[in-house]
Amino acid sequence: MTDRSGDGTEHSTTRRNVLRAASAASAGAAAATLLSTGAVAEPTEPSGTAGSAEAATEGGYRVFPQSVASGGPTPSGAIVWTRVAPTAVRFSDADTLYLEVTAAPDRRTANAAADFTGATTYTLPAADLDASQDHTVNVDLDGRLDPDTFYFYRFVFDGATSPVGRLRTMPAPDASVDDVRLAVSSCNNYLHGYYGAFGHIAKERADYHVSLGDFLYEYAGAGQQPGRDIQLPSGKSVVHTLADYRHLHRTYRSDDNLRAAMERHTLIHTWDDHEIINNRWWVGDAETGFPDTRSHPFGGDPGQMRQLYARGIKAMLEYLPLRVEYDDPQAAGGSGEGNTARQYFRLYRSFKFGDLAELFMTDERLYRSPPPKDDDDPTAAGGRDLAPPSPERNQADLDRTMLGTEQYRWFLDGGTNPGPMPDTDGVTGTDATWKLHGNEVLCAALKVANAGVDSLYLNYDAWDGYEAERNLLMARLARDEVDNYVTLTGDMHSYVAGYLKQDYKDPQQSEYVGGSRVGIEFMTPGITSNNLASAGGLPANATEDAIDEAVRTQNPHIEWFNSSRWGYTTVHISDRSLTYTAYDVDRTVDSGDAPKQLLRSYRVPEGRYELQEFRSAPLDEVVGDQVAPSFAEATASDGPDVTTGAGPVDGTVDAVTGDGGDEASDGGSTDSDPDDTGTSTTGDDDDGAGIPDPVDDGFEWGI
Repeated sequence: MTDRSGDGTEHSTTRRNVLRAASAASAGAAAATLLSTGAVAEPTEPSGTAGSAEAATEGGYRVFPQSVASGGPTPSGAIVWTRVAPTAVRFSDADTLYLEVTAAPDRRTANAAADFTGATTYTLPAADLDASQDHTVNVDLDGRLDPDTFYFYRFVFDGATSPVGRLRTMPAPDASVDDVRLAVSSCNNYLHGYYGAFGHIAKERADYHVSLGDFLYEYAGAGQQPGRDIQLPSGKSVVHTLADYRHLHRTYRSDDNLRAAMERHTLIHTWDDHEIINNRWWVGDAETGFPDTRSHPFGGDPGQMRQLYARGIKAMLEYLPLRVEYDDPQAAGGSGEGNTARQYFRLYRSFKFGDLAELFMTDERLYRSPPPKDDDDPTAAGGRDLAPPSPERNQADLDRTMLGTEQYRWFLDGGTNPGPMPDTDGVTGTDATWKLHGNEVLCAALKVANAGVDSLYLNYDAWDGYEAERNLLMARLARDEVDNYVTLTGDMHSYVAGYLKQDYKDPQQSEYVGGSRVGIEFMTPGITSNNLASAGGLPANATEDAIDEAVRTQNPHIEWFNSSRWGYTTVHISDRSLTYTAYDVDRTVDSGDAPKQLLRSYRVPEGRYELQEFRSAPLDEVVGDQVAPSFAEATASDGPDVTTGAGPVDGTVDAVTGDGGDEASDGGSTDSDPDDTGTSTTGDDDDGAGIPDPVDDGFEWGI
């Protein structure tokens, strides 16, 4: 990313209340962390205790086991993070934690080659690395760095030097920017495989790392690969306590490849559901309502669910460097029982890359209505896909919302951002060339039977379950003639490239009935999390290309669909185009050099909603053969664990390995191609819901 103005202009936004320390458990702890509140001493001369970059050996990982990370970039800083292992050091009030920061000479210099000669050194009393924040610290450097600049940083404590991290500040809001490069990830279930994709992300020539949700999963149990088991402190199969959440964060962040990605790129993150609990929504208003789910024993109990959210949010903000609005509901010994998450936590915010692009990261879990249900089946509210899809489902109810009133208005028309981040004019008002939406769940329709108003949809947890609000949002984009609108989506553990429309009810989606294209959608697959193929929701003996063709036949707005592989994507933005590139990375290989393959690359020209395909060699891989290595330790008797989602997600050999079997009895393929009536069948449908049973089951198990 380059600044054509070259004048290094500082931004001139008004400072609002800055980030409350995400790792703090009390007002006192918040004041003690290094924030722009001035509670910590100004930079000091280097103490001589730090040593060279090469000092970050295994001893560094012993003291700093989760390494370092950066996030929450602004034009004049970012938040840097670390954790000191209490078992590796002896804390004393006389000890000091040092933070050294120095400008990186260029974007290519490796972290290990960083030169800290003459670096600026900040100090923090070690007494603040206490158990109330699980010995983590988030250090806010806003107001201390130059815009649009790479920096190296590292921590020093008790004679040990942490691994070196690299951060990047944002350009000034009015800067003229040539290009931005993003590495995009989603859905990192530790139990389901290895993080080789993060090893490749660490090597990408990216400016920032955009994470679209499900950074971790709330489950414990046996992993699908050796060494990926998790046991929670509570002994439960799903999180119950703050200690459980912290244990998960520590486990995930101790992975070598994830540490490498966090060390190399500044994080921009939004949550989906699993950071707290699967398939969650909101009941009632902001003041008296409460979060809810049917995927946890606490579901239906307002007090328990409020407590669970407080624990999950606290742990997330202890371990991820996020610039958000947060008031700890349990600070100063409070119970937090009288608070709702909406009152103390706001995640949605935007990031402006000069005049080139603005990225709007929304929160699609804290404000959403309960899941759609069949009005004739009140129990259908228990899950997103458990009720038969039918026209009676209330997905088109005008009162149903994904974003909530305030966030919806902020997204379209603008408003404030947290802390010192520049305010936004919204998607319709920004002067940035490209308008990017960091979107957790699929926005475009995904039909299993394209029959106009009687169409059947795959996933009512996505925007298909919130049809009225989607139509209003898309109509507003069309009315205001918003150009260069691109949605970046996670959640479904699949690759998707397609067009956003005003209405999807017309089977042909003609320009007259369905409206013109109003945007582009690109989905990023799971790093490891089980997809439709591994869930048995796709015919094990069909080819990927045949499945792609079947999906596109039912969904004319979709150009590419693949739910058989895992990996990540990159997005390169310039004045003339936006380019999305999708990579497959083998989740069965525990290495930063795990086998990697380019699958597709699409270019979107500036000013036109048109997907121009660069490369697309036919895959023609049989789905079962592609998925089989992921279950190397599985046997035919390993049934699904519907509580944890761990392990194989189909009890049959055919669905897991792709080997032969009795298709009539194992839910295998009956027809991988669309038939003459415009429907497509990919498995048995015992309940007559219109969705193959393995797909129903896959979503029930927490995909």
